[in-house]
Parts: sequence; C-alpha cells; structure tokens
Amino acid sequence: EFGDGGLDALIAARETRMLGSYGERLRGRRDLAARVDALARLRSEEGYMAEARADGEGGFLLIENHCPICAAAAACQGFCRSELAVFRRVLGPAVRVERQEHLLSGARRCAYRIAPI
Repeated sequence: EFGDGGLDALIAARETRMLGSYGERLRGRRDLAARVDALARLRSEEGYMAEARADGEGGFLLIENHCPICAAAAACQGFCRSELAVFRRVLGPAVRVERQEHLLSGARRCAYRIAPI
C-alpha cells in the first residue's frame, strides 16, 4: 500500500523514465508529424493502442483506444496529469497539447489535440 507520498514518488519516477525513453525515440525528428507518429507508435508498444491522425487544421490527434493503467489512473489522476506533462515536454515548447477526450471522464478513449503554437 502506497501512502500519498509513495504514490507521488512512483508517478514522478514513471514520468522521469517516460521522458528519457520518449525523448530518445523522438530525438532527431524535427517534423511534428513524424514526432507525433513516433509517439503514437511508442504508446502502442506500451499497450495504449494509439494512433496519430492529421486533424485537417494543421495539427494532429493522438488517440489512445486502450489504457493499460486505467485502474491505477482511476485511483489517482496524477497518472493522467503526468502523461499529459510528458507529452508536452517531449513534443516541445512550440507545440500545444490538449486532452480532448478522457476515458476517466466517461469518454470511450483518451484523445489529445497536438498543434503548433
């Protein structure tokens, strides 16, 4: 059983690990489409059944059709906040990332709109 501090430490450690591995996989990809595509492939490898789509407005949608950490995320929204923070960090400061659909809010999936600022 984790206390709140233990759970925060677990989330922080997971976030640090994700930043390292995601940054490694996205390194060298300058084009936003390539970066979002690489992120979707990485998330799919982790079990999120992710896909990237152009949104027709110069941005992209990152859609996750499954959540392998759903039970943990339902118990602590910190996991979801952390993932959003990771996406923002690895995609860079010239990109806006907004969650548009959230599984834990009753949507059938999680979806993020990613667009250049």
